[in-house]
Amino acid sequence: VLDALAAQMSVWLRRALIAQPEEPRVPAAERLVRAYAALVERHHAEGLGVADHARSLGVTPTHLTRTCRRLSGLSAAELLTQRSLHAARDLIETSTRPMAEIAASLGFGSAAYFSRFILHHTGRTPSQLRAAALARMPAKQAL
Repeated sequence: VLDALAAQMSVWLRRALIAQPEEPRVPAAERLVRAYAALVERHHAEGLGVADHARSLGVTPTHLTRTCRRLSGLSAAELLTQRSLHAARDLIETSTRPMAEIAASLGFGSAAYFSRFILHHTGRTPSQLRAAALARMPAKQAL
């Protein structure tokens, strides 16, 4: 009786497994880039570099960069820079915090380096970005 019951359960389990749609397997490269993007999102304000993130993921910076470029068109450093730039612009344009405070909160070693970073990537100084944002806002919403 037990053998018959086990055989019946075996048939039922096989049918249940066959009925389950098979989930597509995410390639390793895509998993790596997703994990890197999550690390960048979580730690972008800590001043960590690509090598630090690669070490956390157990890969070399070269492999991480090559994989990011293949899947996203951007290197690992470019992805990190884009995230830092987005956070910086958001804080510059939506707050009244001093630039030195914004720089420190985003992991920059100095306000001067922060200003050069913004100027290099936007063509404008942080003060110019803030002034332009203020000019775009209606009077009621001004910072």
